[in-house]
Amino acid sequence: MMRVWLCPRHEQLYQISMLLTLMSLSTLPSLNANTINRTLKLTMQPHFIAATSRIRCAFANPCRRTPTSSYLARHQIRTTSFQTKPIQRSTKYQHNLHASSNGEDKVESTYHTIPTEQTILPGCTTYDALKKSLSVLKQHNAPEPEESALYLLSHAIDLSWETGYRQLRDVLQLPFLPHNVSSVNGVSSVHNLALQQLTDEQTTLFASFIERRKKYEPIQYIIGKWDFHQLSGLSIRRPMLCPRPETEELVEILLAEIEELIHNRGKKDKGSNGRIRILDVGAGTGAIGIAIAHQLPHHVQVLALDVLPEAVELSNENAQQFLSKFVDSDVGDVSSVYKAVLCPAKEFTAKSQQYPMNFDLVVSNPPYIPSSDMPSLSTDILDYESVEALCGGDDGLDVIRDIVQRLPEWMPRKDEEKRYCWMEVDDSHPSLLESWLAPGSSESKRWSVEYCERRNDFCGRSRFVKLRVIE
Repeated sequence: MMRVWLCPRHEQLYQISMLLTLMSLSTLPSLNANTINRTLKLTMQPHFIAATSRIRCAFANPCRRTPTSSYLARHQIRTTSFQTKPIQRSTKYQHNLHASSNGEDKVESTYHTIPTEQTILPGCTTYDALKKSLSVLKQHNAPEPEESALYLLSHAIDLSWETGYRQLRDVLQLPFLPHNVSSVNGVSSVHNLALQQLTDEQTTLFASFIERRKKYEPIQYIIGKWDFHQLSGLSIRRPMLCPRPETEELVEILLAEIEELIHNRGKKDKGSNGRIRILDVGAGTGAIGIAIAHQLPHHVQVLALDVLPEAVELSNENAQQFLSKFVDSDVGDVSSVYKAVLCPAKEFTAKSQQYPMNFDLVVSNPPYIPSSDMPSLSTDILDYESVEALCGGDDGLDVIRDIVQRLPEWMPRKDEEKRYCWMEVDDSHPSLLESWLAPGSSESKRWSVEYCERRNDFCGRSRFVKLRVIE
């Protein structure tokens, strides 16, 4: 791993250049004051350098989890990391891949000599626990070993979610374990934490975390939460997908779209009757819909669909955690702002549901990975996350087709106001959708839906598409 340190002057120039890049790639078609302010907040923080470069590192893998902007903001990361280690692939798909390509069942195995692991014993210091766990994770080629060790130890010894990672990072950066604590220059808190001894219970818990991470289990599942957009500590459980950083970009696109709707309607201060109704297809953890409602709690009403009962339960739990503070208990509950229900997209119709089909905006992060691309995903994804939530069929468009067919029913045009759908898709899909639903084409007229535009993510991939319901 190589680390690049930037001086303050170069850092500032880099931030300004990235701001201009972001504005040109992502927000130029719909610039407004709120979009610019949010972009400024992201790019003018020193940790943004690490965010952009690490997201670029994810270019080779569309499902690789990289630190989100909120995570980087919380931990004030100032270094840029370039991973050169190859990603461990899942063996359950490798077997099928070899069988189909060679015509015979053959699994190629690579054996590595693992050095004798260091043992984390009760009574060891946090400094020693970090060093030993980091060594173990590196020996097993665990993804992002330093980040893993810091997060898992912070959770094991019950440090603050907001500050624990940063505190342990300061401990890890100490050149050696101090034996005489000094308060000079205000560093005693770091030394005290470095010398803190783990209890038997903490040692057992931390060791179990490291064992799970050695097997490539995602950090999010081990600790049960993660940051997403402005949501700090969003609950996460298997089999729901861990929220990705590019999906935060989708939220930003949607917020700009909603604010434009509010402005055009002139109902920003007219209370609940002026709410923008949003349908979120594929709730998962609830990250997208809750993040939107968290930013505009008095102006939107989100209804989310999912096919998994566990996802419906979890997303409603997260909504209660983050949105209850915006709801007057004497008037209503969180469901007036966000509600998740159990229903597949193709079965969500006016005949089968009691919800009015007059949504203003549809958003979805559906299963979109083509089945042929599934073997290329890393072990921490394929062995732990739901394949059904990842794979979208032969071309990745199975659920997307269901959404397109239902859009006119979900968003009937009763006035001059346009109805849009934003989706996160595979980078092969924008061209396919543009060809299928080209404005004025017979297919576009058949389904009453037309392709509008595409947007790139931070990696430069065509990741987001915009569709419009037509008459």
